Amino acid sequence: MFYINDHITDLSEEQIMRLIDSLPEWRKEQALRYRQLQGRKECAIGYIELLRGLRQCFGIHEMPTFAYNEHGKPYLPSHPDIHFSISHCKEAVGCFLSKRPCGLDIERIRTAKPDLVRHTMSPQESEKIFTSLFPDIVFTRLWTQKEAVLKLKGTGLVDDLHSVLNPDNLNGIEIQTTENPYMGYIFTIAKQL
Repeated sequence: MFYINDHITDLSEEQIMRLIDSLPEWRKEQALRYRQLQGRKECAIGYIELLRGLRQCFGIHEMPTFAYNEHGKPYLPSHPDIHFSISHCKEAVGCFLSKRPCGLDIERIRTAKPDLVRHTMSPQESEKIFTSLFPDIVFTRLWTQKEAVLKLKGTGLVDDLHSVLNPDNLNGIEIQTTENPYMGYIFTIAKQL
C-alpha cells in the first residue's frame, strides 16, 4: 500500500513543531538533526505516513522503532514480515508498505546535467534522456527507478549505477513510476513479486 502527502508546503512552522513534538523520542531526535525546517518536516511526515499505513493495512497502533541493516536500510524488528520504504523531497513525502521487499523513491524533477547523466546512466539511458523532448523528466524518472530498486535490495547507492536497470538485475522486481509534473515530482515504487 502506498501513502503520499504532497501538501507538505501547506504546513506552518508551528504545525511542524507540534508534529515533531508528538513523535517518539528517538524519531524526534532524528528529525531535529536536520538543520533546516524542511528536512525536519520531511522526516516527521515520513514517520506519520508509516504510522498511517501500519494502522490501515496491518491494524498496528503502536509507535514502532527502526533497526537498520548493514547498508542503512530501516526495518521494523517487532514486525519482520512487514517491509516499508519512506522517501521525500521538497514537494512530497511518501511511504510504501508491503509483505515483500520494496523500495520507494520520490524526487523533484531535476535538471539533466550532462556530467551527472553520464556518471549515473548507461549509454542507452543517456541517449534516451538527451533525445527526449523532456530530458529532465526522463532523467528524473530513470533516477527514481534506480534508487527504488536499490532501496528494495537494501544495498544503498552502488558504484555501478549504469547497470541497475539492466533486465538481468530486475528478475522478480516490478517497477511502477508516476510523474506529477504539475506538482514538480516523480516517484517510483519497486516491489518484489
